Amino acid sequence: MISDELNELIRPVVLVQKLIWFIIVGSIIFYIGFVYFFTGENKAISSPDISYLQPLIYILASLSVLGSIFYYRYALSESKLNQFMTKDVDIQSLVMNPRTKEIDSDKLAKLKSLSDRDTKIYSLMFELQKITIIVLILNEVTAILGSVLAFVNDDAAKIVPFAIASLVLSFWMFPRHMPLIKKADSLN
Repeated sequence: MISDELNELIRPVVLVQKLIWFIIVGSIIFYIGFVYFFTGENKAISSPDISYLQPLIYILASLSVLGSIFYYRYALSESKLNQFMTKDVDIQSLVMNPRTKEIDSDKLAKLKSLSDRDTKIYSLMFELQKITIIVLILNEVTAILGSVLAFVNDDAAKIVPFAIASLVLSFWMFPRHMPLIKKADSLN
């Protein structure tokens, strides 16, 4: 399906995506433990009137969940993939260090030896990384909002629906590069 050269090049990118995923899922689990550990008697945020806050948190969490789902489906849709696979790839930008602006000559030589399709697939992995980061941040925001609601109400159980939604979405959105490559190949 993919060449050994391409596999070697995308391996670090895929590893970073999976590492980001594990960190975000770990932080969501941390929020659950943090809330359960620190909520209890007399630990609620004292506020004269917080009745407006609860509906606001539910609205923001719903927007975060919906935004995550819609962006994920839109960014990985056939039309977006087709659009991505038909545009030209700037190889120089793929091998340039963003901080120092230096070109990695070894990686440049490897990329030049790839076919046009493989170069686009390599570039697509960076697009998947961007998509993964955005949707996982939105999923994490959902868990954070649940944490806020739990602390404000001094009820650890308030985080549960937020955390479940966040974790379910995160598991659904685990970065899978091979199905994406197959989908991109089927479009050409």
